[in-house]
Amino acid sequence: MRGPCLPNPVTATMNQMLASVRCALVLLALLLTSTGVMATGDVIRLARREAEQAPSTFPEIVLQEALRRTEAHYGAWKIERVQHSMSRGRLLEDLLNGHELNAVVAASQPDWEAQTLPVWIPVDMGLSGLRIGFIRQDAQAALSRVHSLDALRQLRLGVGLSWSSRKVMEANGLQLELAASQEALTRMVLAERVDYFPRSISEAFTEYADFSRQYPELAIENHLLLDMPLPTYIFVSPTQPRLAKRITTGMEILVRDGSLLKMVTRAHADILARARLCERQMIHIPNPLLSSRHPLKRSELWFDPYAPGGLCASAAPASHGRRRK
Repeated sequence: MRGPCLPNPVTATMNQMLASVRCALVLLALLLTSTGVMATGDVIRLARREAEQAPSTFPEIVLQEALRRTEAHYGAWKIERVQHSMSRGRLLEDLLNGHELNAVVAASQPDWEAQTLPVWIPVDMGLSGLRIGFIRQDAQAALSRVHSLDALRQLRLGVGLSWSSRKVMEANGLQLELAASQEALTRMVLAERVDYFPRSISEAFTEYADFSRQYPELAIENHLLLDMPLPTYIFVSPTQPRLAKRITTGMEILVRDGSLLKMVTRAHADILARARLCERQMIHIPNPLLSSRHPLKRSELWFDPYAPGGLCASAAPASHGRRRK
C-alpha cells in the first residue's frame, strides 16, 4: 500500500496531491530544524567570558550588524550568549560539536583554522595587533632610543606562557620572560626582570587603571608602537556552514561600505587618542605562523592609522604604515 508521501502519479487525486504537499512541508521543517534554522531564524550561540559584564562587547556589536545586513536574504536571527571559562581547549571542543556553542570570537591559531569555519575578516580590523607597553617610570629614556626590531631584540619582553603572541615573538628572536598572568608580568616589570611588557592598545589603559594604584612606579611607555599581525576572527562551528556563509557575507558588506572602519574608530576613539599613535615609532613584528589563507594583502581589512585619510596620514613618514606581505 502506498503511503501519503508516495502518491500514484497516474491515479493521484486532489487529496493525495495535498497530502504530498503537506509531507514536503514536514520534510522541509525537519531539514531546517536539523541545520539550526528555526522559526525564529538563525540562532547564534556565542561564547562569552564568565566575568564579562558589558551588555554587548565590541565583537558582538559587529556580529549583530553583520547579521542585520543579511536579513533580506537569510531572514531573522538572534544571539544567545553562553557563559564560558574561555579555556582554549574546551572552547574548541564545544565549538566542534556545535551543541552548546556555534560561534566564538578568538585570536587565530592553526588548529582552529583547520577544524572550524573561520570568517576571514578580523573583527576589530587587527587593532588588537597594535601594541604599546608597560615599563617602570624611570625606564622611558632607554626605550626612547629603540627604533628598530634589532634594537627591540636587546630588551627583555614579558609575555604569558600560553598566549598566542608568545610564538610570534619567539619566531622573531625576541628575548622573553614568561609568567602565567598579567599581574605577575607587571610585577616582573617593577622588579626589573622585564624591560617592556607589550599590551594591545585595547587592553593597556584598562589594565593600567587596575594596576597603577597598587604599583605607582608603573607607567605606559610613550615611544613605541608594535605592529604584530595576530588577527581575531569569528570562528563558526563546522556543523553550521550556512551560518558561516551568512556572517562572512555580512562582514564583507560592512567592509565594502566602510561601516566596519567607522565602527572600529568610533568604539575605540578614546583609546586611540590616549595612545597618541601618531607620535610613536612603529616597529613591525612579522607573524610567520600565519598561513596563506589570512587576508594580509587586503588593506581594506586592517586598521592603519597611517593610511591615506587615517588618523596619522598627515604625519606619516615613508617608514610608517602597516606593511602586509
